[in-house]
Amino acid sequence: MAEKIKVGIIGLGQMGSPVAGRLLCEGVPLVAYDINPEALQRIVDKGAVAASSPADVARQCNILLTVLPNGPHVSSVAEGEEGVLASGNPDLMWLEMSTIDPEVTRNVSAKCIQKDIQIIDTAIGGLTVDAEAGRLLFMVGGSDEDFEKASEFLAYLGRSVHCGATGAGVTMKLINNQLAGVTLAATIEALLMGRKAGLRFADMREVLSGTAANNAHLHRALPERIIKRDFEDGFGMNLMVKDAGLALDLAQRLGTPQTLGAIVQQLRQRAINQGWGDKDTTIIAKVFEELANTDLAFEE
Repeated sequence: MAEKIKVGIIGLGQMGSPVAGRLLCEGVPLVAYDINPEALQRIVDKGAVAASSPADVARQCNILLTVLPNGPHVSSVAEGEEGVLASGNPDLMWLEMSTIDPEVTRNVSAKCIQKDIQIIDTAIGGLTVDAEAGRLLFMVGGSDEDFEKASEFLAYLGRSVHCGATGAGVTMKLINNQLAGVTLAATIEALLMGRKAGLRFADMREVLSGTAANNAHLHRALPERIIKRDFEDGFGMNLMVKDAGLALDLAQRLGTPQTLGAIVQQLRQRAINQGWGDKDTTIIAKVFEELANTDLAFEE
């Protein structure tokens, strides 16, 4: 960016931490805050400056990122004596990256307008490995001017797509996650049938990749996670259930069907009940495997 930037980040969880790490690797000055002192210390050890509150972060930077678990967390960070809205920083551009209810995004945006703080709906698409490599996809909601300002900075982290007015970015994120989750479940279900019929994964992937059945899960989730039985340190099932729940709530408000989405959500809940909430969302494969009485641990 043309002007000198100083970035603040609030939320150093599963996605916030690799985003912060990427910015530090790019030489971007970073101020950070998290209620978890261990998470905060890990980023400080990499070169960030610790802040004492959300308002403290906002006062020290001209670009603020929030990557938080849910809507109430975003509202809490915004409001109160130590909230972002109390920072009084007229030069602040707040990029709100959390996966939350779009109504919360719009409500917080309205409060920011009253305080002359610019906030841009900037939902994140991608995995932690994408954050580390600078190839995230950002779904941005706001004006054309908002998008131009945001995308210039977001080039440090990946690429951006303008999805419409405020709230459209996180709405697109919910739709994306919903479709990706259903596609994963359908892919697992189909491959289990092939597995039980004696087909090899390599053959199935080659054929499916050349048809309308092709999808990213055939090339990432299956070979890198499910077949290798690696369900650790990914996008947690608890988070997926939360995101899908937001999508289902939105669909109900809009009056649109989510029949498949609701069924897959029930299967995810079975995984939660098995104690797999902290595992990567691909752990849903084990639910299908139990139902099929076979597994997807193909030999190389």
